[in-house]
Amino acid sequence: MGRTQQGLSIIDKGCQVEGTLNIKGKLIVAGSLKGTFVADTLVTAKGSRVDAQAKVREMIIGGECQGDITVYENLRILSTGVFSGNMICKNIELEAGGKIDGRVRLIDSTEEPSSASTILATNRVNPTPPTG
Repeated sequence: MGRTQQGLSIIDKGCQVEGTLNIKGKLIVAGSLKGTFVADTLVTAKGSRVDAQAKVREMIIGGECQGDITVYENLRILSTGVFSGNMICKNIELEAGGKIDGRVRLIDSTEEPSSASTILATNRVNPTPPTG
């Protein structure tokens, strides 16, 4: 049985978003996103830019993405996609032309997302509260 998406959020071309986001459902980025976020599914379009610490179930990279990313299920980097940074994922698919510059660590199929080996990534994703 497939999962039911709870919602759809879009950061369109020309739109820049910075901050901490908790998205229920799918997030599509065609513009620019910088910050910390959690989403069920993240899709970055060709020409988009994402600089984030993120935890997602599924991710498709078609634009530029950098940061510390944890993908608990499926990661797909399209031919137009570029990733740089640290990534932890369960499954990865890299199309011809797609680029990775960084560290990729696969989650073992027996691992739970909350296991000790993923706590490091989880700690990096939890934002520190603003001061003052």
